[in-house]
Amino acid sequence: MFVTGFATADDDQQPSLAELARQMLGLELDKDTYRLRYAETIGTDWNTLEPGWFEYPATDAAITYRLFCMLYQQARTITQAAGVPTQYGLLTESIQVQAAICLSNTHRLGLHIDTSRAEHLRLELEQQIQQTIGQLETMEPSLFHRNTAQGYLFDVGPTTQVSMNQQRLSSRLESIAKQHKLPAPSTKTGKLSTSVNEYWTEHRLLDPFVDAYCRYREQTKLLTFFDALKQPRIHPRYRALVRTGRTSASSPNIQQLPTGSKIREVVVPAPGYLLLCIDYSAIELRTLAAVCRQRYGFSKLADVIQQGIDPHSYTAAMFAGMNLEQFSQLPNKKLLRQQAKAVNFGLPAGLGAASLVTYARFGYGVTMTIEQATEFKAKLTETIYPELALYLSEDPAQLLAASLRTDATTVRATLQKQWQYGLLKRITEGHTTKADGTPYAADTIHSIWKQLEQLNQNPVLTPAIAQRDTTETSPLRRLLNTPVATTTGRIRGGVTFTAARNTPFSGLAADGAKLAMWQLLLAGYRVVAFVHDEFVIELPIDADHTSEAERINTICCSSMQQLVGEIPIACEYSLADRWYKQATAV
Repeated sequence: MFVTGFATADDDQQPSLAELARQMLGLELDKDTYRLRYAETIGTDWNTLEPGWFEYPATDAAITYRLFCMLYQQARTITQAAGVPTQYGLLTESIQVQAAICLSNTHRLGLHIDTSRAEHLRLELEQQIQQTIGQLETMEPSLFHRNTAQGYLFDVGPTTQVSMNQQRLSSRLESIAKQHKLPAPSTKTGKLSTSVNEYWTEHRLLDPFVDAYCRYREQTKLLTFFDALKQPRIHPRYRALVRTGRTSASSPNIQQLPTGSKIREVVVPAPGYLLLCIDYSAIELRTLAAVCRQRYGFSKLADVIQQGIDPHSYTAAMFAGMNLEQFSQLPNKKLLRQQAKAVNFGLPAGLGAASLVTYARFGYGVTMTIEQATEFKAKLTETIYPELALYLSEDPAQLLAASLRTDATTVRATLQKQWQYGLLKRITEGHTTKADGTPYAADTIHSIWKQLEQLNQNPVLTPAIAQRDTTETSPLRRLLNTPVATTTGRIRGGVTFTAARNTPFSGLAADGAKLAMWQLLLAGYRVVAFVHDEFVIELPIDADHTSEAERINTICCSSMQQLVGEIPIACEYSLADRWYKQATAV
C-alpha cells in the first residue's frame, strides 16, 4: 500500500519518482535530459562533463530520502492509529526486504529449460488454438480477419494473435448480455468491454461462445509464454510485494500458469542436480482458521485441522450428510472432495454463487449449479464452519459512514433497506439500469444523489457528489470500500468486499512463505523458482535427499508456524528430474 496526503493507492501501478515529488513535495524533476544518455559518458573524462550529469543522480537520491522520511512518518501514524503490530517492521518492511533479497537470488540462479520439450508443447498449443478458432467461427462466421481464402491476418504487438473483427465480437457479446439480462461492461470510452480478465470469464458458463472466446484468449496468452522458452536458461524477474501481499513474476510470468498446464515440465534441473518441489498443504485454510480464532475466540475449522482431519474431506462429508468413515467408503469421494475444495477456498475469499460456479469449473474441474453453490454457501457458513458467517459479514452503513465522515446511525436512518446500499453502489458506478437491464426511474437516481449530498461530511467527496462523477477514477467508486490489515502488520486501504475478505488470510500465508524463503536462503539452498506457496529447489544429485527434504520441510513449516499459533502446518514435497506439478512423493 502506498499512502500520501492526497490519496491512498491500493494498486500495482506504482507512481514514478517524478509524480511523487510533484504531489508530495511540490517539486518538478527533470527525468529526461540525462536519464537515458549515460552511455555517452563511457570513456569520457568526467572533469569535462557539465554539472547536470552529477546533479541529476544526486537530486534523485535527495528526493528519494525526503520522500522516505515523509512516507515513513505517515506509515507510523496510520499503523499506530490502526493498532497493528510492528514486530516484522513497519508495514512488514523486514519481511518484504528479506523477500526482495531472496527473489533477487532466485532471479540470478535462473531456470534450466528443455527447449525441445518446450517446442513440442508450443506446437500442441498452436493446434488447440486453431481448433478454438474453428469453434468460434462456426458460431460467429467471419469473426476473424483473413487476407486470403486460407490465411489469417495477425495483430502484432505485445502478443501476436489472429486479428478479430471487434465489431462482430462486441455485437455478439452484447447480444449474449441482453439474452441473460447481464449488465454489459463498458470501457472508459463507453464501448462494450471485451476483456476476459474479470467479467466475461465469470460468465463463461452461460454461453458456449463466451466459453470459447475466453479459452481463445487464455490460449493465445499462454502462447506468448513460449517466446521466453527458446533459450536453455531463463531468469524470471520477481516483484517482492504486490497489493495482495503476494509476489509477482515476469519475463516470463511463471506464477500464472493455468492449473494442470504441462508447461512446467519444460523446467529441468541444472546438470548434477535434481528438483525438490515443496508446497504448503491447504495453507490458506490454515491461516484463515488462525485469523478467525484470533478475531472471534473460536474456529471450527481450526478444531478440524488440529484433530488431523483433512478439511476438504470433512466439508465434503458434511455436504453429503454423513461422517468421515461413511464418506471414505464412497466410490466418488475424490470428486466430492474436489467440489468441497472449491467451496472451501472460494467462499472465504468473498465469491458469490455465480462466481463460485465458474471458479469450481475452471479452477478445480467440477461442475455445480448456482442453486447448489447457494446451498453450499449457506451450509458452510451456518453449520460446518459457523465462524465464516461472522468473517463474511459486512455492515455497509459503517463503511459508508466512514467514507462520508458521518455516523452509522444517521446513515441507517436515511438508507433503511439493505438493498439501497447496492442501489447506491450501482448508481455511483454510472449504471442507469438494474442488473436485469430494467432502467432506473429518474426520481430514483435523483433521490440517491440527494441522499448522498445530505449525508456527506467529507469535503474531499463534495465536488464529486455535486458533479455526479461516475468515472472510473471517481472517489465515489470507493464509498463502500474498507481498509484491512494482516496480523503481521500490513495495511491495505480502501479495498472492495472481496479483497477485504481475502487479504487477511492470503496475505498472512504470503508473509509466512516469505519468512520460509529467507530461512532457506540462510541455510544455503538453491531456490530456483517461487510460486506463492511453492518452492522449487535444486539439490545435488548425490545428496542425502530424504534428509535434505526433511530439513527443508522443517524450515518451511516452522517459519509459517510462528504466524498461526497452534494451527498445525504441513507441506507436501517430491523429488523429480523436471518440474511436475502433479508429482507425488514415493
